[in-house]
Amino acid sequence: MHRHGCSYSHAPLSLEPRLRVQEIAPGVYMIRVEDEATRFFEALWEIPEGITYNAYVVTGPERVVLLDTVRRGFEEEFLSALSSIVDPRDIDAVVVHHAEPDHSGALPAVLERARRATVYAHPMARGMLEALYGIRIESFKPVKDGMELGLGGGHRLVFLETAWLHWPETVMSLLEPGRVLFTGDAFGAYTVPGVLVDSGDPEAFKYYTYFMRKYFATIIGAYRRWVTKALDRLETVKPKVLAPLHGMAIERHVQEAIGLYRGWASGRLDTGRAVVVYSSMYGAVEEAVQRIAGMLEARGLDVSVYGFTGADRANIADLLGEVLDAGYLVVGAATYEASVFPLIWHVLDMICSKASAGQRVLVVSSYAWGGAAARRIAEKLQGCGLDVAAVVESKGRIPGSALEEAVEKLLSTGAGL
Repeated sequence: MHRHGCSYSHAPLSLEPRLRVQEIAPGVYMIRVEDEATRFFEALWEIPEGITYNAYVVTGPERVVLLDTVRRGFEEEFLSALSSIVDPRDIDAVVVHHAEPDHSGALPAVLERARRATVYAHPMARGMLEALYGIRIESFKPVKDGMELGLGGGHRLVFLETAWLHWPETVMSLLEPGRVLFTGDAFGAYTVPGVLVDSGDPEAFKYYTYFMRKYFATIIGAYRRWVTKALDRLETVKPKVLAPLHGMAIERHVQEAIGLYRGWASGRLDTGRAVVVYSSMYGAVEEAVQRIAGMLEARGLDVSVYGFTGADRANIADLLGEVLDAGYLVVGAATYEASVFPLIWHVLDMICSKASAGQRVLVVSSYAWGGAAARRIAEKLQGCGLDVAAVVESKGRIPGSALEEAVEKLLSTGAGL
């Protein structure tokens, strides 16, 4: 059983960012800012593991192209790294795959120096970027699916429309020859990997996929139906390297990464795993879910437990990553003011939005003077596509016999997942 908690440091955010530059393919350079000071990505998701912001430089035979920038606040470091590769005045084109500020924040500073550069991006991106930064982009070229940007000597970037991964203006681009695919936010991950390109170590990549899954759930999860469309498009280009805007470039595990995305997008579930999420004010629900977790573990399941108690707070981002492809979900919460304990209701909103994939669910609840939580939780989860197999609600402590019966119901048709 894995019990997950989350502690938050109140130390000032004064960690200095690290910056790395590496040639990841012939004529392709990654500039990576490593941010371990941001504790909550998008001011929402807990990331004690940190995050990176990646940009790329392609030096073609006749053209130099910068692909994306980094978050505002890192302009000085970014320009210094950029200048170690090329003189910014020699940049011919700036490609914006995704206009969100963690990837376009240094664009104004770049354009002040790269005055001859044309910005290539989705037609929507120009207005977004000008509004975000109060600038006017003098030279802008809207891109569409299949459009090419020639770099000389047979080298070119081919643009792919990949709307809603995860904003409507997102695009990818494929560098030919070499088939390096610049993927925007897709195939990204939280954490600060020790390498810029995956090493080929299967165990290291397996560990890394935990942070890929967490990132997928929190950032891409609400747009899963668009992922399959994008993956079908990628099948035709057969990339050799995936170069995302967060995390490391993937070279040795490209097909595995694409397979993971297809599974997460399609709702492929692991019937060997269960996630338990609960709140407990005075111990009754906690006692019940701990017994349930023990029963599930005794039946051979890998069980992760996320609790919200007077002593601890679960990491919701980690929780969503695990729920995304777990076969079973146990939700425990007491009735609170004739409704559901508020933190659990928020978590359920997030599960429904970002991680619902037909998981089988056991709901457990207790109350003192009137029950309401169990019914409302079950209705909510059924309404967003989860399979509520069992509900247990009791006044005060929950009898062990009722818990055993509920676990049997939860697992009785598990083979059909």
